[in-house]
Amino acid sequence: MKKDLEIIAESVPSQKRANELLEKLADAADSKAVFSEPVESGDYKVITAAEVSVGLGFGYGGGGGFGDEMGSEEEETATKGVGIGSGGGGGGMAMSRPVAVIEIGPHGVRIEPIIDPTKIALAFFTTLVSMFALMGKMKRARKKGLS
Repeated sequence: MKKDLEIIAESVPSQKRANELLEKLADAADSKAVFSEPVESGDYKVITAAEVSVGLGFGYGGGGGFGDEMGSEEEETATKGVGIGSGGGGGGMAMSRPVAVIEIGPHGVRIEPIIDPTKIALAFFTTLVSMFALMGKMKRARKKGLS
C-alpha cells in the first residue's frame, strides 16, 4: 500500500506544473495584453488593440501492478508481477497580433483597423484552390453520369 501512495505522490508535481502553465497562458489573455497603455501626444491618446490566441494541451498517464505471477506456469519466463508506470506531458502557446489603433482626440474617438495583407493573400489563394478543386470534382462527376 505504501508503494501505491508513492506513485500518486510522484505525479503531483507534473499536475502542479501543468496548472502553472495554465495560469501563465491565462495571464497572456489578460486585457493588458489586448489593449496597450495609452500613448499621449498633445490632445491625442493612442491605444493599440491586439488579437490574442492561446492554446494549451496536456495529458497524464498512470500505471499500476502487483500480483503474483505473469504468464503461465509452463513458461520458463514466468516472473513475479510488480509493474509501475506514469507519465505526463503538455505544451502551450500564446500569440498576439495588432488588429486596430484607437485614437482619442478632441474630435472624438476613431478606430483604424490594421490590415494584414499576408492573411488576405492566404485567404484569397485558399479560396481559389478550393474553387478549382470543387470544379474538378464536379467535372469528373458529370463525366461519370454521362457514361
